[in-house]
Amino acid sequence: MSEKKTKHHWLAVAQDPPVLKSRLWLLSYVVGAIFVIAALAQLASLNTFENNLAANGIGWAAFTAAVLVLTELWAAAGFFKLRLSRLFRAVANFFALATAGFWFYESLRQAAEGAESSYSVNGHLTVLGSNFFGKYLNQVPGWGTIAEITVFFFLVIFLLEKMRSASNLRSSTLTK
Repeated sequence: MSEKKTKHHWLAVAQDPPVLKSRLWLLSYVVGAIFVIAALAQLASLNTFENNLAANGIGWAAFTAAVLVLTELWAAAGFFKLRLSRLFRAVANFFALATAGFWFYESLRQAAEGAESSYSVNGHLTVLGSNFFGKYLNQVPGWGTIAEITVFFFLVIFLLEKMRSASNLRSSTLTK
């Protein structure tokens, strides 16, 4: 009987989103929108995005760019008030943490290397940007980008914790 209960727990059945207050949902929509906008901006400037990743020393730049875009889009789905399966939401939460963590690490690493980081494209010197929004918001790495991604990373963690506790509260009241 316990096996049947465990199987039902991970079935690919869409479930209602966590019950959050409207202000938390608004904040969640903002985080989800940031993930979507970042992914679309990176996709729209894919060549520049790949070149910047490669110039920053990230191996397999084309593959990494594709993975980042996909994980950001999947992560965004978890921040909208959508009916998703538990497994889909769990993967979305993991991707949200992993992607925000990647950008946090990259911001720290780029700032530590200094703003002088640049490369030459067709004889033009290009300063490497933070890359979070592709070429459309090209910020020079430094304390500003570190502060922005730190706030974003903590918002992701905060919202995921609120969603987890709301989901646990709802599932515990349903089983009683």
